[in-house]
Amino acid sequence: MNRLEQLIQGLLWQARWVMLLPVVGLLVGAVYFAVQTAVEVWRALSLGSLEKALPLMVGAVDLALLAAVLIIFALGIYELFIAEVNRSEGINNVLVVRSLNDLKTKLGQVILMILVVKFFEKAQAFSPKGALDFLYYAGAVALLGAALWLVQAKDKAEK
Repeated sequence: MNRLEQLIQGLLWQARWVMLLPVVGLLVGAVYFAVQTAVEVWRALSLGSLEKALPLMVGAVDLALLAAVLIIFALGIYELFIAEVNRSEGINNVLVVRSLNDLKTKLGQVILMILVVKFFEKAQAFSPKGALDFLYYAGAVALLGAALWLVQAKDKAEK
């Protein structure tokens, strides 16, 4: 290898440190959503009534899932571009990312859970006007269940 090739490869290798910028931004976003989750839970607990607290608690779950997405993506980018994150021995870490496809799969699973939470958030306001509305609702719940089952079946098949 000549000197120019070595210089270019060294420059490209060092360019990976640029990925620290999105990692830090994603972690800041995760902290923001985690704090917002705590605020929503506190507000829900202060209401005193289950009927009033439930929508806020569902919203808190949604915010917590968003924080999880940001943390998963930040760790995944860090591990793919910078270095492996050291973990304690004996801990089965769900945040292990070995490839970009692995990262996309983990993100897809969390995004599916966010969609499930959003669905049930909207379902709280469900007021059927006829039998067909119940059929649509049941179909939507069945599709969500099938999606969750397929994701779980894919995970079991990979292990």
